[in-house]
Amino acid sequence: MSAGSSNELAPLTLDSACITELQQALERVETGRGVLVRLADLMGGAVGQAAMLGMRTLGLAPGLQARLQSTAETAISRAFNIAVIGMDRPHDASAVPGGSTWRDPAVKAAVTVSGAVGGFTGLPGLVADVSFTTLTIMREIARIAREQGEDLSREDARAACLEVFALRAFPFGGRATGPGEDSELGYFSARAMLRGRPVIMLVSEVATHYGLGLSRKFALQMMPVAGALCGASLNAAFLSHYRAVAQAHFTIRRLEREYGPEVRRTAADLKAHAAAQASEA
Repeated sequence: MSAGSSNELAPLTLDSACITELQQALERVETGRGVLVRLADLMGGAVGQAAMLGMRTLGLAPGLQARLQSTAETAISRAFNIAVIGMDRPHDASAVPGGSTWRDPAVKAAVTVSGAVGGFTGLPGLVADVSFTTLTIMREIARIAREQGEDLSREDARAACLEVFALRAFPFGGRATGPGEDSELGYFSARAMLRGRPVIMLVSEVATHYGLGLSRKFALQMMPVAGALCGASLNAAFLSHYRAVAQAHFTIRRLEREYGPEVRRTAADLKAHAAAQASEA
């Protein structure tokens, strides 16, 4: 037995609803192809095989690559410091009835317009677009964290928002091709590697991989005529991707607050069960 959120005792074993939540969250955070691959597919349909070829072959000058990296680090750092402003109060689901009904499409529309403008105006527009879109994504991550019960006045909860970006740097992101591969516990291992790092180091690591995404985004936006369309579509895809990862990440953290180490043990059991089913097939 373990203590729950009140003075009552809560069973260590997850109930069926929580097991389903955990399984779905792990699948969302660990499986599926990486965001860059999915974005490439998106653009392949939008602007044809020429854009796909351009993304693979367009080399960026070292100076430009360094500028994109610097842009990514600045955007992540500012977003981390600004996004949680006003979110250190407990979430009140009844404060804005139906709030997500208008907020989600409004946020998507804002980053889509920002991407279109950035794609139309080239590198200067990209810098402004990255700053706005990164802040918007981080704000959405923080909102999801609070909705899942995180106390954003705590440093570890704020760092967990950065982890949503950092998790995509690990190989488990879309590399598992079957249930027999080391996927289910990959999430916990990756998070353990991130835990305890100073925020400045975490920002730097996140920026390294986020910068790679920006370089691919910039390459696609440089395709003739299609820049604005690419920028708009890429931003919408980035937003949807990080929202999904954040929802999964903070769902798992909420379950851990309720059930402790049993969450990871249950994840191991789910993996073993999936492997057994695969071997019987």
